[in-house]
Amino acid sequence: MNMIKILLVLISLIGIFTGVGIAILDKLNIERKGFAAPIGFVVFLTLLQLLYYPAQIFNLSFNWIIGSSFIVLIIGTLLTLKNIKKVVENLLRKDTLIVLGVFIVFIIVFSKLFIDIEFSDSPMYLNYISQNINIEQLNMFNLYSGLPGAEWDGLYLYQGYFHFASFLCWLINIPFYLLGKPGYVENIMISTWGLGMLYSLISSMFIVNIIKYFKLKNKWFEFCLLFFTLFYSNFYYWRVAFSFYGNTFRTLLATMLIFYAYRWLKEENENIKYVIPFIVGAGLACSSSYLFISFAILYCLAVYLFVIKKERTFVDMSIFVLPIAIYATVMFCRTNIYIGAAFLIVFSTYYLGRFTRPIRKLIINIEEFLFNNAKLIFFIVVPVAAILFSAYINFFKPEYLYNYSYYFQDHQKYDMVKDYTFVYSFWIDNIMNALRWIGVILVIIYAKTKEDKFIKMMILLILFVFLNPLTTTAISYLIASNVFYRTVEVLFNPFTELILLIYIYQAIQWQKLWQWIFEFILIGVVILGHAFSWLGYEEGLYTFYFIGGKNTESLYKIEPHEFKSIKFLQEELKNHPQDDQLTIISQVNGVRTFIPEAYQIFTSRDYFYPFIRVDWVFYDITRRHYDWEEKYDDIPYERACEFIKDYDVDYSLIRYWENPEFDKETDKCMDTLFDSGIVKVKRSK
Repeated sequence: MNMIKILLVLISLIGIFTGVGIAILDKLNIERKGFAAPIGFVVFLTLLQLLYYPAQIFNLSFNWIIGSSFIVLIIGTLLTLKNIKKVVENLLRKDTLIVLGVFIVFIIVFSKLFIDIEFSDSPMYLNYISQNINIEQLNMFNLYSGLPGAEWDGLYLYQGYFHFASFLCWLINIPFYLLGKPGYVENIMISTWGLGMLYSLISSMFIVNIIKYFKLKNKWFEFCLLFFTLFYSNFYYWRVAFSFYGNTFRTLLATMLIFYAYRWLKEENENIKYVIPFIVGAGLACSSSYLFISFAILYCLAVYLFVIKKERTFVDMSIFVLPIAIYATVMFCRTNIYIGAAFLIVFSTYYLGRFTRPIRKLIINIEEFLFNNAKLIFFIVVPVAAILFSAYINFFKPEYLYNYSYYFQDHQKYDMVKDYTFVYSFWIDNIMNALRWIGVILVIIYAKTKEDKFIKMMILLILFVFLNPLTTTAISYLIASNVFYRTVEVLFNPFTELILLIYIYQAIQWQKLWQWIFEFILIGVVILGHAFSWLGYEEGLYTFYFIGGKNTESLYKIEPHEFKSIKFLQEELKNHPQDDQLTIISQVNGVRTFIPEAYQIFTSRDYFYPFIRVDWVFYDITRRHYDWEEKYDDIPYERACEFIKDYDVDYSLIRYWENPEFDKETDKCMDTLFDSGIVKVKRSK
């Protein structure tokens, strides 16, 4: 029944996104090529983000999120009803069967995976969604521990995607929140399954759109591309296990941004460019790192436009970066009021005055200068300056972490990226890496059309400016911090990979044997990628998460004994005074997603970052003991009850087989209420 509720809301949203997409595309006189829901999604999310900004800036009540969301939902519903015939036609098409097929496979696979809730970013995002529901001051808490009273990190405060997720949790549970009726659906289920399935549908629709856009004559090759992109590229572990992350949508929206820039250049329909700001706005609503990703893409687009001397380039680019200007102003107004004020003055002066004669003349002069000097500036001055600045940082600031050597680390160990350098990849990935780089070479050599030359220039700029080991220290220091390597998403994503594969096909299309081998590889890596995952081989697409999923509740994404202990504590807390801050110690994962009002003194994050622990000794006493760690004998367990009293701990959830000393000591000051055989729930006496 709970899943049915989520599916009903999801189906309604897809219908509304389709209605909004059709309305926007028709208004802009842009031909609808495929599903309209992806464009409707980005417009919907951008409008939400704009309405959410006041609540995010001034820490308003969650009621603002509810009201803003209903405004956009009502507008979207009205547009859907107005275009209901077109909506039905857009959704009831042959390609819908493809999307539904992928959706079913996604559900099967996702049900088998765990989300590594202890060591991934999952608890941060899930807690963020849960604790903002019905809160009096939005974002005023620590995302991990739940300690109220102060915001956590400015980088995570302005993503409306998570507040929309909070709204969806509230919406599905309206009977519970407003009428007190039973049937409450846990936030973790709505967040993981609801947002994950939303990603599956939107991404599949968009992938079908971009492949059908090329109208390939060889339908078998088109099928191979669909099969590969939908079931391989879109089934990397994070696009399934972490499909509910805003960062997963980041890659999708980066792909969408490149595609619509490509389509704008190809079709020469000036109205297409007005879709781009919505894509940028939606990306920023999903992930703070989209700021850098979109900057890299738009930088490449701007350079190309200046090189080909396209009229109104400066004005067009100012339209594209408008969401970035708003986002940057909002963020800096909170972190550095002087920089924020400067941004506000500069942007306001330009956007409000760009039709006045002095500013128009200035724009023309700047544009003319860049037309005449684009190659010198962007291919020589900028890269050389970045190389020199990187050298300065490396030699004169050796303490800076993201130096030359950082570039060569295996970034996929701690982030949702792939390795494309053949160094850290498995053989099955390296087969595709070989094809990718062959495609890159072919595009650089043979790109002829305006739109393909844009892809060529984007590849060159990414390689020589953004992913050059001699420049990345400067990129990190000035713009991207430690995640500069994420620009690999600009180089290799479902759309650019599609172009690379098409170029390979065109080079061998008259050589049947090579064509068959090529198509066999595309089909084969998909089958092997999934088969290896289910068989437990490390070369699989999502092997680690499939193995972890064997001991996980498929609906709630935590271990069964953890789920039982949390549900017991939920029942126990029905008698806990609401005006009393609930303080817990938990060795159980995901507890705050179920009980967001709790202050969890120590979280899994304390394991990685010792400097954030409120008390190092107390942490050593209470934490889990992992099998791979060295055991210490000098931990003062006898002080356990002293700390529990000092920190006013109400409850503890203890894996007593992993820390029997702490369990034994707490018997002196806590009563055991529940024992699952692995986890005990205790209450202070």
